[in-house]
Formats: sequence, C-alpha cells, structure tokens
Amino acid sequence: MAKRKITVTVDEYLVDAAQQLGGESLSGIVNAALADELDRRLRAAALARLLADWDSQFGPVPDETARWAAAAFDNADALTSASGQADVAPPAA
Repeated sequence: MAKRKITVTVDEYLVDAAQQLGGESLSGIVNAALADELDRRLRAAALARLLADWDSQFGPVPDETARWAAAAFDNADALTSASGQADVAPPAA
C-alpha cells in the first residue's frame, strides 16, 4: 500500500512508551493507531445513525433503560481495564 510521509506532534511520554516496547517502528505504531481510531469513529457514526433511526421509528429510549445501559457499559469498561491491559497515562503533573 502506498505511504505518505507526514509530520505529527505526539506527546513525549507516548513516544517514550512506544520506544521502550521495541519491536515495531514508531511509524508502524502510529499507522496502526490511526487505522484503529478511524475504524472506531466510523463504527461510532454508524451506531449513531442506527440509534437515530430507531429513535425516529420507536421513540426515545426510556431513562431507566438508558441508565441501565450506561451502567452495563461502565461495568464492561471496568472489566477491560482490569484485564491487565497496560494503560499509558501521562506523567503526574
């Protein structure tokens, strides 16, 4: 696939963390991250369109159901965070 050279500004701690992992080049990591983010945004836009269609067809989701769904997603996020995946966070100020 054709590549285009660009200049990006990235937080220093992210560059340091990526370089400490070794293996793949920084360009490869940035390319994969951009592809993943674009995929996430496309999926989010498709979901938003689907939910808007459902709202127009069936009416809005009741508040109680929305709260239940939000809690379910919060629980899923907590499980993902507890799965041992490394969270790269900026250094404390």
